[in-house]
Amino acid sequence: MFMAADIGGTKSLLALFEDTGGSLSVIAEKSYPSKDIISLEELVNTFLAENYHDHFNPIQSACFSLAGPIHHGLCHLVNLNLTINLENLRNAISVIPTVKFCNDLEAVAHAIPTLSPSDLFNLTPEISPLEDKDSNKAVIAPGTGLGESLIMGGKNVYPTEGAHTEFGPQSEEEVRLWRFLQKTYGHVSYERLVSGPGLQNIYHFLKDEDTTDPSFSPDLQPWEISEKALTHSCTFCIKALDIFVRVLGAESGNLALKSLALGGVYLGGGIPPKIMDKLKDGTFIDAFRSKGRFSDLLEGIPVYVILNQRAALLGAAHLAAKE
Repeated sequence: MFMAADIGGTKSLLALFEDTGGSLSVIAEKSYPSKDIISLEELVNTFLAENYHDHFNPIQSACFSLAGPIHHGLCHLVNLNLTINLENLRNAISVIPTVKFCNDLEAVAHAIPTLSPSDLFNLTPEISPLEDKDSNKAVIAPGTGLGESLIMGGKNVYPTEGAHTEFGPQSEEEVRLWRFLQKTYGHVSYERLVSGPGLQNIYHFLKDEDTTDPSFSPDLQPWEISEKALTHSCTFCIKALDIFVRVLGAESGNLALKSLALGGVYLGGGIPPKIMDKLKDGTFIDAFRSKGRFSDLLEGIPVYVILNQRAALLGAAHLAAKE
């Protein structure tokens, strides 16, 4: 038996898996609001107390997918303002012989080979997938934050914090957007735009640009902005989602170039599956491919949306089961 956990910015999934003849089957699974986590050690022990029973096989190993960089035995979950001490967590569940840790986008990347065709939506059906299994791939995932990871040589997975690099405006409007955000944050990263809070930032910028429109509501949540945009019920929301998708496309193209991801770019995270209609209208792909002298190269790279919202949990489970 194996334990896996995906500790994200909005929700945290914990599960027990059993190896059933080469595949992993879920024995128990529970979701918790991440904002309520005070102690990850306490959360894990509560989950085990409620879900692991005496007649179960022993838990051989566990893997935790964490939404932050792992460095010097610590992981700071930026969007939760919570720091995890890995050794303390190991000691708290010392009955489990092997405890592993990985970045959440690292876990998503490990899950990709295990996903079924129904778990993916191809935004570029006109492109034939590259047959070379050793080709590079890239993963970019907007949700509570923005995550990025690389799959090099078809199998070697590397986490990154590329989402925190400087946003590069591509139009006069985006230059004004950068100035608006720079006043608040100083450093303007891609995560400040391509995430749930980022969509709100764009929405507030548009109101700052046009103070005469009475339809602006300052309290809209990210899901409300995208929903109003997709139902064409709010001009500000439509424009905000358009900018969001354009910047997501541009940064996805940047990531594809930096990793030479000829094997494809995969959009993970909680947001892409919820805005499929907008992702399919050409805005994303146009921005993805708009790379000057390298536009032709980007035209040959397939792009997929990961529809399975448990990808990070599944990736962590496979890492737990891996010797």
